[in-house]
Amino acid sequence: MTPVAPDASKADAFVLSCIDPRLVDDVTQLLATMGRTNRYSEMRIAGAALAAVDEARPGWNSAVWDNLAASRQLHGVRRVIIINHRDCGAMNLWAGRNLAADPVEEERQHQAVMDRAAAEVLRRHPDMAVELHLMALDGSTQRLPCAACNAAAERRLDTMRPMLRAEAVAPPPPPSPPAGAPAFAELVRLRLSGGLADAEAERALLTEGVTRYGLTAAEARAALAAEATRHGATPSTAARQVVVFLRAQADGKGRVSRRDVGHAASLYHGLAGNQGRRADADRAVAKLMEAEGLSPRPDGVLRTTTWYRRLAEA
Repeated sequence: MTPVAPDASKADAFVLSCIDPRLVDDVTQLLATMGRTNRYSEMRIAGAALAAVDEARPGWNSAVWDNLAASRQLHGVRRVIIINHRDCGAMNLWAGRNLAADPVEEERQHQAVMDRAAAEVLRRHPDMAVELHLMALDGSTQRLPCAACNAAAERRLDTMRPMLRAEAVAPPPPPSPPAGAPAFAELVRLRLSGGLADAEAERALLTEGVTRYGLTAAEARAALAAEATRHGATPSTAARQVVVFLRAQADGKGRVSRRDVGHAASLYHGLAGNQGRRADADRAVAKLMEAEGLSPRPDGVLRTTTWYRRLAEA
């Protein structure tokens, strides 16, 4: 079957970059390496993120937000990529000093401005994803963390938690519990203490409760939920929250960095009450990424994904 080419008239990202002529080609090349050629709309304005939040320039602010809104309406963009750069004249004027004289302080100032811009994007468009990049004059780029993005993901998790807790509440016990119920409950405690590796292992345990111990599906789920309340989230509930995190951290090609995969495994392990081995959580995250169509981002000097294969096979 011949793959369908993406619609070149549609953009999936809005890029906010600076007007500095020294880096015009480098910004274009960066977006090409992201696989976004002909798939983004771009606004170049002095200071990039600074133009979106500098109170002294309300006209610039409104220009950024009007253009983002227009790109969303016309092209359907769902991601904002902000690219600031070092030795930026607009940032120096705003700070009242040459920020490039102290690279650490310069990065801190850019981080603060871009965090404010990201927060404003998410306030106006809560379903947007945001990426923050800081480019050096040689074109090399580092991706900066996005505090507002993490806060937004946490808020999404907060909205899900009441539903997840509701799923974990066991229904009232039947008047006459099946004879196999106590034995199955003991099996559940044993399996949870060893750590259920993933949702598939959870389903296998529920199946065993029905076929071996004579419980109904609802009774087996109730027994598992009762024990999971003591041990933390079950694999299926932990998986839902981890998937939200992975999607929020993925780049435009659906790739997740080594660091974020590690954070996802730690999150999974913690949500499951720190039960089982950490390697089980690593493998569970690898399965979740495969199920969601996500892939590892190449890492290191050789830009390989060997780290991910070792994690998935641990």
